[in-house]
Amino acid sequence: MKKLFALLAALLLVCTAGAFAMAEEDDDDPVFSYLPIDFSPGMPLDRSKFTRDSYVDPSISVKITTGDENGVLYWIADVEIDHPSQLRTAAAESFDKKGTEYGSVLARRMNAVLAVDGDFYCYASNNDVHVTIRQGITFQNSLLPRPCQDVLLIDEDGDFHGVEDPRAGDVGTEINGKRIINAFYFGPLLVNNGAIRVKAPSHMGPEQPSQRVAIAQTGRLKYRVIVTGPNRRGSKAFNFDQWRAFVAGMDDIQVAYNLDGGHSAVLIFNFEKINDPENRNERPLSDIIYFASYWPNV
Repeated sequence: MKKLFALLAALLLVCTAGAFAMAEEDDDDPVFSYLPIDFSPGMPLDRSKFTRDSYVDPSISVKITTGDENGVLYWIADVEIDHPSQLRTAAAESFDKKGTEYGSVLARRMNAVLAVDGDFYCYASNNDVHVTIRQGITFQNSLLPRPCQDVLLIDEDGDFHGVEDPRAGDVGTEINGKRIINAFYFGPLLVNNGAIRVKAPSHMGPEQPSQRVAIAQTGRLKYRVIVTGPNRRGSKAFNFDQWRAFVAGMDDIQVAYNLDGGHSAVLIFNFEKINDPENRNERPLSDIIYFASYWPNV
């Protein structure tokens, strides 16, 4: 019995010493936790980590590319995050009210590494036929059949799911057994499960050249935000068919969803609007989709 007690004491001593050693080794490591599924902001950002076209910390990377497609200017942000909670949404006031705010102000408030305008749920709510799920809370779910008014669902793993021509009851609180964190009702889908969505919605003014916005999933916790335009000062813009072909022609697109464009089109990086640099004016928005850091940068 004495030998057993001695052995247990020795094991306890070893484990305790190991624990202290681990604590000492980890003393210089930053303490972090993933972001909660609520409307709190991301972690404060170390602005020195931003370059003109990139941001990297241990939890998120963003790479911005710009170009010209047959005279149409575009801005593409490729984002990779470490945890699904870093893909977040925020409202100007709250998702049960109809306030508006500039996207750059919202992005700063939420410590967004990158932000883009959402689905202007305020406009949708005027029609009283839409679905708004944000950060796991259902604010409205009153779907009725409307051609091409597709829904985008983002589940708890950060995966995108497209619902084409949804009807009442098609959207609940789960998809494939996973909790729905965010749902958008603007659309349409441009690509769904790798296939081009062929219908053109009348509510998008399909023949009219306009600024366009989309968000896409390109892999596990990998996303792409695409903004094109403008259609003023002699520059060119895509009509809807051209826009859809442009997005669908990109590599790795699994699901791509059209967001509010026109004068609402805004891409915010380092708290500043970076699309259409000749025009720094912003239209007040009801909501944004943004990517945040969970890393303790300060």
